[in-house]
Amino acid sequence: MKNKKRSSIKRKITRHVIVALVITVTVMTVIDLIYLSRRIIEQQETKLELATQMSAQEVEDWVRDMAIVTEDMASTLTAIADLNEATVRAVVDRVALNHPEFFYVYFADYHGNMTMARGIDFKSTGMDPRERGWYKKAAKYGHTVVIDPYASATRPDVMMVTVATPVYWGTTMIGVVAVDADIESIQEFMNTIDFEEGSYGFLLDSQDNIIVHPNSQYNPTSEAIVSAVEVMPELEEVLDSKDEFITAPDYTGTEMVYSVTKLHDSGWTVAVAYPRKGFLSHVDRGIRISLFVALVCALLAVGDITYTVRKVLKPLDKINPAMDRIMEGDFSTPIDFATADDEIGDLQNKLAMSLAELSDIIHIQQHVLSEMEQGNLAVADMDEFPGEMNDISMSVNSIKARFNDMISDIQFSAINLQSFAMGINETDDIEEIKAIFEELSAEANALMEKTSRFTTMPTTIRF
Repeated sequence: MKNKKRSSIKRKITRHVIVALVITVTVMTVIDLIYLSRRIIEQQETKLELATQMSAQEVEDWVRDMAIVTEDMASTLTAIADLNEATVRAVVDRVALNHPEFFYVYFADYHGNMTMARGIDFKSTGMDPRERGWYKKAAKYGHTVVIDPYASATRPDVMMVTVATPVYWGTTMIGVVAVDADIESIQEFMNTIDFEEGSYGFLLDSQDNIIVHPNSQYNPTSEAIVSAVEVMPELEEVLDSKDEFITAPDYTGTEMVYSVTKLHDSGWTVAVAYPRKGFLSHVDRGIRISLFVALVCALLAVGDITYTVRKVLKPLDKINPAMDRIMEGDFSTPIDFATADDEIGDLQNKLAMSLAELSDIIHIQQHVLSEMEQGNLAVADMDEFPGEMNDISMSVNSIKARFNDMISDIQFSAINLQSFAMGINETDDIEEIKAIFEELSAEANALMEKTSRFTTMPTTIRF
C-alpha cells in the first residue's frame, strides 16, 4: 500500500487561500471588465453624440445667421412701406456691404420685380422670380424658410443655399427677401470633423440628398444632386432608425457607428461616423489595463498571504521536535515555540501547563510507589486529579489500601499462629490440638480468599 503524500498545514492553508483569492479576483475582474466595457462604450458614444451636436449646432448657427439677416431685411422693408426700386436697392446693398460672405442678397416683389445687390441684373436671365423655389416656399409657409442646395440661375457653376423670408404689409405679403451662400463654406467645416482618428461628418438636405460628404464625388454639383440612400443603401437603416447610435458599414465597407441628428429649421440631417474598431480599441485598452492591474494586485496579495501564513504558522515547525521528545518520556522539554500573544501562544501555554501537571502526577505516583516498595504503606494517598487522570490516583490509592489490608491480615495471622503454636506446646489434649489446627486452617482459608483475586506469575520449582 502506497503512502499518500503528506501535505503540510501551511501548504493547505496557502493553497485554499490562494484559490479563494484567485476566484474572488477573477469574479471581480470579470464584473469590473463588463462594467468597464459598458462605461467605455458609453463614454465613446457620449463623445460621438457631443461631436454630432456640436457639428449640428455649427450648421444651425450658419443657417440661423442667414435667417437673422433676411428677417432684419424684411422688418426694414415692412417699416419703410415703400417698394421703390431705389429704396429697396439701398436696403439690399447695405446688407450685402455688411455681409460679404453672402453670394447674393436680393428682394422680389409680388409683381415679379427683382432687385439684387452689387448691381447684378436678374432681368437678363429672363426668369420670373416668383417661379423660383425659394419664392414659392416662403410664400407658401409664410415664414423664414431654408432652401436645399441648388444651382444658381445667375451662376450655374455654384451650388447655393438660400434662406428666404416673406415681407408683409399688414397681412398682405408683398414680396420675399433672400440671401444666398455658397455651400463651400459649410463643406469646409464638415470636412474638419475628426474628433477621433477615422471619424468624419456628412450633411444631408431635407430630401436626404448629400450636401457634404468625405467622398467628393457624392457632393452636389450643377449637373447632379446625389441621393444618399442611392449611393449608400446602408444609410437607409441609419436614417430610418430612432436609436441614438446605429452600427452599419459605410461607403468604404468599414463598420462605423453613426450618430445622427435632424435640424429643426432646415430639416437637414447632420451625421457623424466613427469606426467601430475605434470603440473596440478603447475597450480593449481598458480591458488590458484592468487585467494588468488585477494581475499585479493578485500577485501582491498572493505574496503577502504566503509570507503571512509562513510567519503565523512558523511556530508549528518547532512543535514536532518538542512532541517527539515528549513521546520519548522527556516531560521536562521546554515549550517555547511561540512568542506572539495569539491562538498559537495560547496553545503553547496550555500545552506547557498540561505537561507540568502530567509531570507532577508522575512524580507523585513515583513517590507513593517507591514508599510502598520500601514497605511504607502509611504513605499519604494521592490527591484527586482532573479528568481521566484521576483514575491513576484512584488506582494507586486502591492498591495501597489492599496491600495494607493484606499485610495487616498476614501480621494478624502470624500472631495467631504464634499463639496456636504456644498453645500446642502447652497441651497434650488431642481434641484441643485438633481445634487449634481447625482454627489455623480457617485463618489460612481467609487469607487465601483475600489473595485469590490477584493473578500471580507461575513459580518454577527446582529440585
